[in-house]
Amino acid sequence: MFTQFGFSTSFYLVECYPGQLNQVFLNILVNALDALEDSALKGRWTTKKFNIIDNPRIYIRTRLLEPDQVTISIADNGLRIPSDTLKQIFNPFFTTKAVGQGTGMGLAISYQIITQKHGGSLDCISQPGVGAEFIIRIPLQQLVSNS
Repeated sequence: MFTQFGFSTSFYLVECYPGQLNQVFLNILVNALDALEDSALKGRWTTKKFNIIDNPRIYIRTRLLEPDQVTISIADNGLRIPSDTLKQIFNPFFTTKAVGQGTGMGLAISYQIITQKHGGSLDCISQPGVGAEFIIRIPLQQLVSNS
């Protein structure tokens, strides 16, 4: 398995809850590894987007989206997520895994951490021949609530 990192040449300080962001990254990476394992069992990986032949891969990229927002993208070249599943992946207790292998809470919690705790967004794009890509957008500075 190969992992490629694509980081911008500049580093930006991000005000965040690092433990919670680590949990988001871990949840997404575990799901990517599961997708690649499923692809291996079926003997194929998608190659269209990244022009790669027969190697399971995870791509991690960061970039400054706007002057005040950072984007972290985690993508794999496993089999795509079917559209009916894609609509539900952030719902609590939704899982495609066998009984005892997943709670269906990882992506739901990740979505909550990004949107509610960090004021950002978490999206997933998955198309045939491409695999799946999770896109995290968070502001560089957190807004202070007066409530």
